[in-house]
Amino acid sequence: MRRNKIGVLSVALTLTAALTAACGGANSDTKSTSSGESSNGENLAADQSISVGVLNELSTGDTLLVSDIGTNTAMNQYLEGLYRLDENNQPIPALAEDTIVSEDGLTYTFKLKEDAVWSNGDPVTAHDFVYAWRQAVNPEKAAPYSYMFTSVVNAEEIINGEISPDELGVEAVGDYEFKVQLNVPVSYFLGEMAFMPFFPQNQTFVEEMGSDYGTSSETTLSNGPFILTGWDGTNQAWSYEKNEDYWDAEKVTLESINVQVIKEVSTALNLFESGGIDDAILSGEIAKQYVDHEAYVVEQEARTNFLQFNYTDVPMLSNAKLREAFSLVLNREELANTILGNGSLPAKALVPHDFVTNPVTGNDFANDAGDFLTYDKEQAIQLYEEAKEELGTDTIEIALVADDDETSKLVGQYVQGELQNNFEGLTINLTNVPKNNRIEKGQSGDFDMILGGWGAILPDAINLLDIMNSETTFNNGPYKNEEVDQLLNDAETVNANDPETRWQNMLDAQAIMLDEKGFIPLYHTAEVHLRNPKLKGVEVHSVSSRYDYRNAYVEE
Repeated sequence: MRRNKIGVLSVALTLTAALTAACGGANSDTKSTSSGESSNGENLAADQSISVGVLNELSTGDTLLVSDIGTNTAMNQYLEGLYRLDENNQPIPALAEDTIVSEDGLTYTFKLKEDAVWSNGDPVTAHDFVYAWRQAVNPEKAAPYSYMFTSVVNAEEIINGEISPDELGVEAVGDYEFKVQLNVPVSYFLGEMAFMPFFPQNQTFVEEMGSDYGTSSETTLSNGPFILTGWDGTNQAWSYEKNEDYWDAEKVTLESINVQVIKEVSTALNLFESGGIDDAILSGEIAKQYVDHEAYVVEQEARTNFLQFNYTDVPMLSNAKLREAFSLVLNREELANTILGNGSLPAKALVPHDFVTNPVTGNDFANDAGDFLTYDKEQAIQLYEEAKEELGTDTIEIALVADDDETSKLVGQYVQGELQNNFEGLTINLTNVPKNNRIEKGQSGDFDMILGGWGAILPDAINLLDIMNSETTFNNGPYKNEEVDQLLNDAETVNANDPETRWQNMLDAQAIMLDEKGFIPLYHTAEVHLRNPKLKGVEVHSVSSRYDYRNAYVEE
């Protein structure tokens, strides 16, 4: 298993909030009251149920196996960890009643709420965290985010199979005190606690379910504001029902959230206009037509979508001129503004603008980095011909895999068309598959080129740049450059306390990868939604879980 340390920092970074928004201007302080009014004086509708459209199916109910943002977002509704994110992407206590950090930053002691329970009635205890974390680093589990635990004492050795998971640096001090020992201080450690792989699991239930655990709502427990219902493991509709046993249930207003997978924009639009759903995702020409609609919302994500190459099984893709030609022939302005039309931004680098700032100078990372990705069709054709000569061939055939939602289809067709129409002798065989299948193909190496993406779960540049590290689980190529690996590792370890040097490490690592076109960034993701203006208090995050309905409500 490939892995990479998520990073060690003992210096706090000055971060810019990455374009978060709350629906209708509501925020997390807006709560319901028993009088039929929200705390800001708005009248509540009698029916506190909503329906929303999403793009992809759920991949799993197991927090340790989740690897896609859609499932991560779903889990955020029915599960809860030590912390959750607020409307500004900052961690706030959830199950943690109190958190004590040692002076050296190496020991975290979490005192848990004693009134939190699982949906089967069992209390949520420190033992649930110990069990889940040990499973996360157990090589037999093959958890995709196991590398994020390597700051915990003994985690790396456990992942390597050198010692037992029981030796992980975690401990239950009684039922309601969870203690963690770190190798080095990590300034964003509490932010990690809001990410699913760090959530608890009920050992008795998990072991009782065996291989069926997390494959349906019946084999999945909830401990959050809502309970997952109606999911059989493969269907395209499910619900979140209010959890009356949630420790803060009186603050939760919505009674139910009905979810439908809708991959066609026209279908989503029709359902929204007929009142069938309260939230629809748009793209392309339809999105442009609704710019002035009162329900129109643009949501930026800290995510970059790119072309990824299989360097292991497709040797021709190691040709630098071929990759450079592919990059130069793609007009990212046209792709983002004309083809997508959903607020996505053309990529000039891997890290987007308005995501993170230099803690010393206050400069935006993207501004310090500069632009690396340009459009030059004439030079692209010249490089392509030179690449064919170097490869000793007149014809090239490449398989391209992409998701099967409408946005991904648009992007895939655009890339296919631009490459085939401009490069003589090139055939691009495009296949669209459900997102779960695309992720599986990426991780198994079953692709030539793949349209994927990498989104931040923390507001730190290293969180996006980690995809370039050859030991990171989701670097599927894998793209490998020893200097890039060293720069990223230095930024996370030896230069963790030197913010200026660390900043330069990250800038240099990105520059090397982009000069080589190890990945080819295409656009920074955004989504256009039509959202019922009466639906208030939805927290929208640009990192990690996209939505939080804990404080949402329907206005009269």
